[in-house]
Amino acid sequence: MSLVSAGTLMGGTREYLYRGVQQLPIVLAATSLLFSITTGSIAHVNLSVGLVGLIPMYTFLMQKVLGQIFTWVAPLGRFGWTKSTSDVCKIVPPEGPKLTFYRPNEVDAESVPSYWLMSVVFFIGYCISNAIDIFSSPAENDADPNNKERRMYQAVFLITSICLLSALVIGARFYYMAGCEGRGALGYTGSLIAAIGAASIGYGMYDFSRKCGARTSDLFGVLSQILPNSATASNPVVCTSS
Repeated sequence: MSLVSAGTLMGGTREYLYRGVQQLPIVLAATSLLFSITTGSIAHVNLSVGLVGLIPMYTFLMQKVLGQIFTWVAPLGRFGWTKSTSDVCKIVPPEGPKLTFYRPNEVDAESVPSYWLMSVVFFIGYCISNAIDIFSSPAENDADPNNKERRMYQAVFLITSICLLSALVIGARFYYMAGCEGRGALGYTGSLIAAIGAASIGYGMYDFSRKCGARTSDLFGVLSQILPNSATASNPVVCTSS
């Protein structure tokens, strides 16, 4: 492989990853909607409702509320608590060969938070709640102890993986797309407050899903391993009323 082709490959891979992070909310919503239609999974249905319905409304509401509050608190510091107007902050960038990284018209700048951050944090909140529930859910009295131990290890692995991947994705967002989540202390504070609310909505959606059945609400399919020995017994089992 020549140096030119290697450089082209690395540049293309970097651009692919960059676009993947930029359009991550679309990927999450489309994937959840697809699984909702094909499998009827309660977990994916609630994720779709959250990503397509609840989070856009929550983001719009928080932008209006925080924008009004920051206007009162820091009327001359609008630049700090608004999002960058560059094309890189848009989930679907405009058509054209090049992206505009700087726009002089700051009148159109919107208050934090962004839909990107709210949707990703909502998804993380749902997944973390799911993983913690997997870890803490008791097994049936006659369940195989090996399955229970395996489930605990899987839950720990899921929690660790979710935290690491979340830090990586959000870190990439703040580093490579600086200004998209605020350009000053007030902007970052507002984004943090709104993110806590979005994560709480994710927890609430999982709790709502769980009330419909623990196994059907499990996004990772781990709770289905909590089976009694009778479910895997080779001999016929007869159930009688007590």
